[in-house]
Amino acid sequence: MLGQLTSEELGAFARNGFLVCRGAIPENELAQVDSDSMDLIERGQKGPFGDQRWCYGVDKLHDKDSCLYRVNRLDDDDMPSSFSVLLAYPPLLRAVHALVNGDAFAASVHALVFKLPKHGYPALWHQDPVKVFHFPVFNMDIYLDDSTTQNGCLWVIPGSHLAGYHDPKRTEQFIPSWTQGFDETAPGAVPVEVSRGDVIFHATTLIHGSFWNRSTDLRRTVYFHFDHARDVELAGDRWPQNRFDRAKFSTEAAIKKRATLYPDETPFAYVDLFE
Repeated sequence: MLGQLTSEELGAFARNGFLVCRGAIPENELAQVDSDSMDLIERGQKGPFGDQRWCYGVDKLHDKDSCLYRVNRLDDDDMPSSFSVLLAYPPLLRAVHALVNGDAFAASVHALVFKLPKHGYPALWHQDPVKVFHFPVFNMDIYLDDSTTQNGCLWVIPGSHLAGYHDPKRTEQFIPSWTQGFDETAPGAVPVEVSRGDVIFHATTLIHGSFWNRSTDLRRTVYFHFDHARDVELAGDRWPQNRFDRAKFSTEAAIKKRATLYPDETPFAYVDLFE
């Protein structure tokens, strides 16, 4: 289970741009999310049905033009509440608070990202499209399945986050200068294989990717993006920082929801961050 992050772990995150927390989420926290995630996947598996929250790509190898790989906006009112309840798990929020150096924070993006068996859509080498003004800005990935090199695990280039964010429309050669045009064999690239219940934190500026799942395994990840107040103050009217007020509201609501389900649990003291 996830405990207080150590100075060594915080230092490793700052140096490498990512941190793996093994066994962070106990099984009882995953059961309802597991079921609800399968319901969302099943809803969109036959192809686009008019709801833009369900995202599709093209699998040319299998002549498949609607490869489902993501469901966005899990914090919408019509989405299952289990995802927000998981977000509010106190050890996770304590870890986030430590990683943002005690700043006020909020989860601005809530998504389910997955790779279906044999049709797991790739996310080629990239930085997340967030211009960062005050490090760190990062994502928290909670794994519902084992993630391996066979089923499209996360690959990272440690330390690449230190180069800052580069808009691909303006600096087209930034990513290729690191990857040399390769996928998993890019110079310095390492796989981050994890197990169900593990959590990966990774800086949005880290060069990372995940490639095709050609295995028979399903790989699901619950994905939260975190912004923090010092970065938001500098960002102006930029996405996703301009969603901070709404994100604060939804993060606070998630904590209140969890408190009704776990009255004997000590919730994370979120509102104190903004006083």
